[in-house]
This record gives sequence, C-alpha cells and structure tokens, in this order.
Amino acid sequence: MITLSRRSHIRSSIVAGAVAALVLAGCASTENPAAPEGAGSTAAPEGAGSTAAPEGAGLTGGESIAGKTIVFQIYTGPDTPFWVPAVNGAKAAADILGIELEIQYANADDNTQVNQIQTAIAKGVLGIATSLPNAAAGKAVCEAKAAGIPVVTFNVNSLEGDQADCVDAFMGQDFVFAGAVIAQRMVDEGLINSGSQFFCPVELPTAIYATQRYEGVMQVLTPLGASCELVGVGTDPAKARDTMVQYLLGKPNTDGILALGAVPLSQATATASQVQKPSMPIGGFDLSEDILNDISTGKIVATVDQQPYSQGFYAVMQLGLRAQYQLFPSSMGTGGRGLVDMSNVDEVKGLVPDYR
Repeated sequence: MITLSRRSHIRSSIVAGAVAALVLAGCASTENPAAPEGAGSTAAPEGAGSTAAPEGAGLTGGESIAGKTIVFQIYTGPDTPFWVPAVNGAKAAADILGIELEIQYANADDNTQVNQIQTAIAKGVLGIATSLPNAAAGKAVCEAKAAGIPVVTFNVNSLEGDQADCVDAFMGQDFVFAGAVIAQRMVDEGLINSGSQFFCPVELPTAIYATQRYEGVMQVLTPLGASCELVGVGTDPAKARDTMVQYLLGKPNTDGILALGAVPLSQATATASQVQKPSMPIGGFDLSEDILNDISTGKIVATVDQQPYSQGFYAVMQLGLRAQYQLFPSSMGTGGRGLVDMSNVDEVKGLVPDYR
C-alpha cells in the first residue's frame, strides 16, 4: 500500500485555467439547475448581488464591522451548480459577522473580473474573496493589497511570484493530495493493479487543477506499473461523453475510468454502458445528483468532495476576523480525504446542492 503524506496547502502555483467550473478546480457540471433562493443576484450589469446584514447580528469586541461590505466574487456565472454551496457558505459567514455580502459573477470574462475588483477598491470594501483560475486579475489584486484591502482566494488561485504575495490566504483543495487519495482508493479496492491501463478524462487538461490532480494520481500508479492517460474532453457534457466514447472504442483494453473533473465523471457510467462495458470501475471528483445516484447503485466507487461550502464560509469569515480583530487570514485545505462512497452517499444526497 502506498502511504499518502499531506502536502502544504499553499502552493506557489495553485490552479489555473478554468471554466465554468472551472476549472476549476474544479470543474463543475455545466448542467444548470436553479440555484436556491438567495444564491446571488445577477440583475446588475456586472452580475453583482448583495445580501443585507441581519439586524442584531455581528461579533462583539474589536472594531465593529457591522453593516460594512465584503465582496464575494466568482469567476464564472451563477448557473454553475458547483457554486451554490459556496455562495450559501459565504452567506452564512456574513450572517454571523453582521456584514453585507456583495456577490459578483465575472461570467468567465477577465475584464469583468478586473473591473469588479477595481470597483470594490474604489468603494473601500472590508475585503475581497475571489477565485482566480488565471493570472489576468493579478495586477488588480495587488492594487487591492496596496489600498489596504485584504484578498482571500477560494477554490483556485493561479497567482505566482510577486503577485502571489498579494493574496492573504487560500481556501481550497490540495489537488495533488486529492488526486493521490482517489487513486489510492481504487488501488485499495483492487481495481488498479500492476499493468492496469486507466483513462483519466478531464475538462481542461492544461489547467493546473488538472495537471496537479493527475500528478497525484500518477504518484500512486507509477510505482505499481499502472498507467492513466490524461485526455481533455471539454466542459459540455454531451461533447465530453462523445469524446470519452471514442477514446474507449479506440482503446478497448482500457481497464477503467478515473475522471479528474465533475463533467467527465458525470458522463462516465453512460460512456461505459455505451461501449458495452457497464461494469468498468469508475472513480473521480466532485458531486452532482447524477454522480451520487451512480454511487448509490455501485456504478461509481467513490468521488472526492471539494466541499465548496467550506471554501465560501471560511473565505468570508477570515476576512471578517481580519477586519474586526486584525487576525491575519490563514490558508485552509478543504476536502482532504473526504471521499463520498457507498458508506455515506445517503447522508450526502440530501445536502446537494445547497451544502455539498
């Protein structure tokens, strides 16, 4: 058995490339179920929304921040299910802090993200929580730091070098570690052995979340003499399934699928059935109703949960503590060894998509 060691949760290069779900990291399904009521408004031109602080809420002691504003910015749009629990977590933290939360969506447009950050700086907000699938907003983030506005990143942070120093903390998954965790689970189940040839589909193969997850997978597989071919399948579910089907038809000796993102994992069981291999072992990343149903029926062994609720909650909470008590934000790894499998899938089902 391979022993996994926890890696540092701050990496000089954390994640890049993105897409609706980015990517990132994570990458969430591009199906568009309605977000729960209050998940953020996009009525404003830039997709901003705000949640008013509840009367009487807030922390005691320190410098009161009641009624002041923290910006919670998501790189993609509001129709990505992955972000629903992240927004709900951010709102829960805002309620505790007694602050207003301005929820913004950049709709996967770099200029919009930069403009939103610069507008937040001009308003003099308490802090900015943002996901950075690429480095386009790096200069704006450093402008915020220069203006005395702390920035915490969540889910993804692509900034490197001097720009990395402009971020106070990161809330998100250690992608290398998580890749090793799911690969090791497949090994422990006896599904990956010496000589096994697996298929590693992912939305964006050059994005850092993809390359780092793959790195973790191969840390486990290489010593066993097993392999997993990394293949980009895009973010559209139908196109992803078609690409996966064509891959398996062209490589009929493939032993299983280890999907490195939600889109390919959500299509994996249908793909296996389409190529007449319904019992093919499958594991991967992220949650959706389809993925959970496939775990319940034993078609998927396990999936890694990034826990976006925690990412949203702690990003906002740490900015609030920074403003009120001058407590410097600390980076936090979310998910860890948090696999969802047959043992806990029924508990998780009722929490998706609002909290998981």
